[in-house]
Amino acid sequence: MWVIYQWIKKNSYPLLAISLFLFSFNQILQYQIYQHSFYFNSSIAFIRSIDEWRSNFTNFVNLRVENEKLKAENVYLRNSIAYSDSLISLYDQIKGDTSYIDTLTTPGKARKISYSYISAKVIRNSTNRPDNYFYLDKGSVHGINEQMAVMGPEGIVGVIIQTTEHYSVGMSVLNSKFETTPILKRLGLREGVLKWNGSDSRVLSLDEISRTEKVKSGDLVLTSNYSTIFPPYQPIGKVKKINKNTSSQFLEIDVELATDFSKLNNVYCVSTRFKNEIDTLQNSIIISPSNNKTDNK
Repeated sequence: MWVIYQWIKKNSYPLLAISLFLFSFNQILQYQIYQHSFYFNSSIAFIRSIDEWRSNFTNFVNLRVENEKLKAENVYLRNSIAYSDSLISLYDQIKGDTSYIDTLTTPGKARKISYSYISAKVIRNSTNRPDNYFYLDKGSVHGINEQMAVMGPEGIVGVIIQTTEHYSVGMSVLNSKFETTPILKRLGLREGVLKWNGSDSRVLSLDEISRTEKVKSGDLVLTSNYSTIFPPYQPIGKVKKINKNTSSQFLEIDVELATDFSKLNNVYCVSTRFKNEIDTLQNSIIISPSNNKTDNK
């Protein structure tokens, strides 16, 4: 303590001069409009430069991770192309399911439903709330519309729920309102409801699967053709844990997400040109009692 006192006493004049300078500087900025404006604008420019530098540095550090994601995505796309080139191989892969094929074409020339992809960048994202959303840097002028699926390099991300001209908002898979019926690839099973339980951002709950089904840890969970939003057979995750509740006829299944939402950066917005037709058909079907009567005379 004595040393500090001696140091302050020895440097009292320089410290007093610095204090007076800072006080004067503060008074000028507070009461002089021009100086205040100049200082404010300069500070904002400096902060923006720091943010840009930090963003560039973070992107540089994450280059290896992003490169691994791109390589994995390229492998998946190459495999998808190989399946598309051989419909027979594709049918074997999905156990003979052809319900997503467009059969309204010329007989013998069936083709898959076509999807269009628009790349976008995530500018804001949350993972720790009951209802999480993400924001993209593209909007309606870029071709992004409501009800478009959003996918990342590893798997599904969510659904677009609102757009402006240059930005859009998506409902994350990590949202209490999100539900979808997946397919368990090994079993070819399209049952159950996949949703988030609000706790772990890497785990979804798969409910309403009969306890008689032979589900195993590590089974791949994909999007099914029951969805009119997501392309079929896209990665969701894999079975992490299976609980058999003796008081329930259903299994309690935890699914580990393929997408790491804490590192979400680049995504694809996906649309299908047949969605409006399918929605129109679903909305127009009205079953009346008279339609179900059979004349046995």
